[in-house]
Amino acid sequence: MSMIYLVGNGYVSDYISQIKIENKKYVGVCRSEKKNCDINIKLDISADNKKLKELITENSIVVYLAPPQQNGCIDLVLKNFLLNVNKKNIQKIIYTSTSGVYGDKKDKVVNESESIEPITDRAKRRVDAESQIKTSGLNYTILKRIEERLPLIKRDICKHTNLIHVKDLARLIVACVHNKASDMSIINVSDGTAIKTTDYYLHIYDLIGQPYPEFIDYEDASKLYDKKRQSFINESRILDTRLMLELFPNIVEFKDVREGIKDCLK
Repeated sequence: MSMIYLVGNGYVSDYISQIKIENKKYVGVCRSEKKNCDINIKLDISADNKKLKELITENSIVVYLAPPQQNGCIDLVLKNFLLNVNKKNIQKIIYTSTSGVYGDKKDKVVNESESIEPITDRAKRRVDAESQIKTSGLNYTILKRIEERLPLIKRDICKHTNLIHVKDLARLIVACVHNKASDMSIINVSDGTAIKTTDYYLHIYDLIGQPYPEFIDYEDASKLYDKKRQSFINESRILDTRLMLELFPNIVEFKDVREGIKDCLK
């Protein structure tokens, strides 16, 4: 029986751990108490170096979901993990990055060979993390997904975003465990249908039967939102997911964002 370590055992891991794999056990690793995996370990990967050295058993898979620290341009959390963990025991590491590393492409369609032009320190930390993974000597797969976006901008000026349902993301992560074609690869992942951020939230309001909030323009948003939210609304790109579909055909269940929202509201 070999192990799949969910490092940064949070919301996505709740869904990954429900997908059973023959002869595999899930080991959840995070700083809080959790009971979602076959084995749950409370550990701070940024500081508990002695425990890190003894953490990974032979021929294991690591799904790295832990976020970087909140400041700087280097992912110090991942750096500490890679420095102290026994890499000889890691068969493969699957890292979930963000499409924010591409920067603002002004609604241009971007594939995995697109230039990396991060704007925010948050995105730069993710670029650094990708570099650490690629130079670690480990077999890897890097999945680039979107991050949560919250503001409501006037629809006619709103930019596009890319979404993926958490269940689809969980299935993709698990599929990377056995799919050799995904080794040493960077893969854009989304539901394949770019949508304006405002339209996404309007679908939510429609489904829960709530009135729409006030709409604002970008000038108003620059006064109301913090820097993190501003970076979400000022950057745009449309992910080219042809590689994902080639490697994992028919894996995306929620291609219609409205069906995904309905599922989340159950």
